[in-house]
Order: sequence, then C-alpha cells, then structure tokens
Amino acid sequence: MKRILTYENELEYDSVYDWLREKMHFPRSIVAALRSGEQDYRINGKKPVLWHSLAAGSRIQIILEDKDSSSFAPVQLPLDIVYEDEDILLVDKPAGMPSHPSMNHQGDTLANAVLYYYQKQGIPFVFRIANRLDMDTSGLVAISKNALAAARLKQMIDQRQLHREYLCIVEGVLSTDPHLADKSFAEIHYGAAGQALGGCISAPISRREGSVIERRVNAWEGQSALTNFEIVREGRRFSLLRIWLGTGRTHQIRVHMNYLGHPLPADYLYHPVYPGISRHPLHSARLSFPHPITGRQMCFESDLPTDMQKLLDTFS
Repeated sequence: MKRILTYENELEYDSVYDWLREKMHFPRSIVAALRSGEQDYRINGKKPVLWHSLAAGSRIQIILEDKDSSSFAPVQLPLDIVYEDEDILLVDKPAGMPSHPSMNHQGDTLANAVLYYYQKQGIPFVFRIANRLDMDTSGLVAISKNALAAARLKQMIDQRQLHREYLCIVEGVLSTDPHLADKSFAEIHYGAAGQALGGCISAPISRREGSVIERRVNAWEGQSALTNFEIVREGRRFSLLRIWLGTGRTHQIRVHMNYLGHPLPADYLYHPVYPGISRHPLHSARLSFPHPITGRQMCFESDLPTDMQKLLDTFS
C-alpha cells in the first residue's frame, strides 16, 4: 500500500530532520526509515540528505510504501468494516476470531480476513493492529494502513491518548457487595444511599509462574495496571460494567475483575463457569483518538453483542 503525504513549510529550518522532528513530530522510527531508505521522501522533487537545510516554502513529500505484503495468508472471511480512509481501518471483530495467526489458528484470524480484503483490490498490505483483542473478546479494532499511522497510534497508546472503553459482564451484584471496600488495590465510589457505583482498580499484574498465558495480581513483581469501571446494569446474578483502561496489560480486565471477586463468566482461564454463554462476555465498545495523520478527533462505537444481551436478559 502506498501513501504520499504532501506538505509546504512556512519557516526555514536548519535541516529536514529538524522539520520532521520539531514541526511535524514524526516518530523516531519513521525518521530512521526515511534516513535508511526503507521509506522515501522528496524536497521540491529532489532527495537531499536529512541534514540538508530546508528553505521556507519548500514542497515536501513523504512517500510511505509497503514493499512486501504480510506473510499471513489471505482468507475470505466475514469482515465488518466500521470506517476506512487512506490511513486507518476500523473493524468490529466478532467473538471467536483471533487477531493474529498462531500455531493453532493459521487461516481463521482477523489478519487473514483483512489481507484478503486488500488482495481483492490488488493492494499489498502489512497487517498492523493498534489494539489487539483476545480471541473471545469482541468489538472495535483499529488497524493502520501505513507505517506512520502505526507509529503514531502506538505513541497514542503509550501516552494514553487512544481511549478504550469496554462493556463487560461479571458475576454477582457489585452495588451491595460489602467486601469491595476491603480490596487494598481498589478505590470504590459510593452513592448517597451507600451503594457502590463504580471505582478504580490499581492492582499490579504479572505472568503466573509456570504459565505462558495466565496472569495474576502481583504486588511485588507486577507491572502497574489501572482499570476504571462504573456499574451500568444489575440483575439477579450478573452486573454489566462500563470499563476504561488506563493501561493495556495482557488480560487486564479479566484479572482485575477476578481480583475484585467478580470474575467474568465463561472465562476458560480464570472462571470456567458457563451459564448460557460460550465465551467471556467482554466487548470493545468505544474507541476515541486523534486521527494519526490529520489530528482530527475520531470516535467509534459498537453495540452490545447479542450473546451478551441475552445473558443479561436471561438473569435480569
């Protein structure tokens, strides 16, 4: 896939490098790719070294191109596209679809589906996902269509500018649980009547010894993790929560809810109890972020999936 960005600078700069870093805030990885020749550029139709001075009024072209397509195999699979432009692709991923191929999933992943979508158009494509979801987590996924968009979306995640909001069903009724306040890594918010409304969990997370996949709360060796939540709806057995992530640790929501004493049902790792749903009920419901190229604020939403809605209604 090829993307040409054209600019005209108003001021003089000591070097093209200074303009890239100081004015345009290009990530270091992209500047390094321009310097090495992995990506290309032109100044008034020519290609000076990056340390060459940049005159005011110069016409600058940044030429981003993926010369080799991804090694993943393109496979025709359902693909629910929410939004697409020259730089990003937003997809609503179904539950049960892995994001990337692995040993046990070579042709049934989101990457396979996206590559097929572009192969049909004759476009070479490298799969770069910004917010990877677990196989059984459904919802919104942002995919970059060029190296600059990918680098900037990664920066946004690191700087917490890409805001992720989830809908999650957990076991139990949180609003009247007297044990929530006993959790040392949780700050619970209460209403006037004394019922819990939501809270913030700051329990550090580490890999569980002896497991490649499983995580646990670990106050001594864990990485910092921050999960904010509010109670949206409660039934006889389950609570629907809205969750905002302050960090993006592996299995963060699942581990933090388990720590709180209200695990996700049908979670094969942390709570393998299956009361009418075959996967953990977690859905990426909202993504908001500045566009990685234009800076325009973007916001996308996805409705609660049918299986999660049915679980709530059954035990309401």
